[in-house]
Amino acid sequence: MLEIDKKEARLLQKAIDQWRQLQLINPEQAQQMQQSYQVKENNIEWQTITLYIFIAAISCALMAFGSLVLDEKWIEVIRKKLSLTDGIIALLFGLLTVFLCYRGWQRQQKQPGYSLNRELYWLLPILSTGVTVVYLGKSLQYLDGNYGLFWLLATVAYGVLAFMLSSPLLWTATLLCLVPAYVKLTYYITGDASWFPGMNLPCRLFVLAAVMLLLHRLALRSKKYHAIQHITWAGGWLLLLSSAWLISIFGNSGTWGEWQLVRQYQLLWWVVIYTLLCAAVIWLGIKMRDPLVRDFGVIFLLLDMYTRYFEYLWDRTHKGIFFSILALSFWWIGRWMEKRKT
Repeated sequence: MLEIDKKEARLLQKAIDQWRQLQLINPEQAQQMQQSYQVKENNIEWQTITLYIFIAAISCALMAFGSLVLDEKWIEVIRKKLSLTDGIIALLFGLLTVFLCYRGWQRQQKQPGYSLNRELYWLLPILSTGVTVVYLGKSLQYLDGNYGLFWLLATVAYGVLAFMLSSPLLWTATLLCLVPAYVKLTYYITGDASWFPGMNLPCRLFVLAAVMLLLHRLALRSKKYHAIQHITWAGGWLLLLSSAWLISIFGNSGTWGEWQLVRQYQLLWWVVIYTLLCAAVIWLGIKMRDPLVRDFGVIFLLLDMYTRYFEYLWDRTHKGIFFSILALSFWWIGRWMEKRKT
């Protein structure tokens, strides 16, 4: 007999009731379906506990990495004793990355199913690749300050590994490196100018997010991409709406001083466009039946409302009324999310 937890049982019972109402199954079949499973008596959510344990392991690993690698004293000691250059250190960590990826690939071939333990293993090659790129940059003196090129190199390395190994964690590292690579390269090309071309930083990030979402749609044809597609989808929408929110505040102002000289009413059309964008995202999420897109739209629409309050009404409204509205809205969001999970 199939054993399922309470949440799965509620969902299955709801489906059986719906099928019976639509006369897709008769009452006898519905009863047989209900008797084909049982709710687990053990209420301990071992998967959640395991996740917390792995999060603790990751935190300790990152602190150890910071102490051993980012603090370069021990590397300097080894460098002096063995007369190592930055290039040699980069080569050694590069070979370590190859070895770690090969070992991870072997484990993946033996047990192809998804495992949180095996997925978190990719944290090791992520860190070793980062050290490789940093010391390669040092050996080349970052090509006279072109840090964006080395961020891009790390992005490409993580991206290739993520596609080859179908790893969401590696793909997350890819997207996290892509943003600073893009920003650094645009500033390097323009000589640290405020616009590129004609766009300030939030506008540039908005374009990047739009390109990410477009490439996501094109990449859906690849089977290798299916394991990591949700990372791009969520990250693209988050970056798109975050950058749009910043545009609604700063417009296309290039510097802080320039923005301070802009009157609030001159940015109203940016606010209108952003509000319409949030509404369109909510509509798109409902039409596509995509809870992620819909929820992003709702969250950023609420953020839009609170931002406008601080911009236009903070000095004109009683603070108690505002925080009462804020408390009620957060209560409503929590109640809505609680209903969705039950």
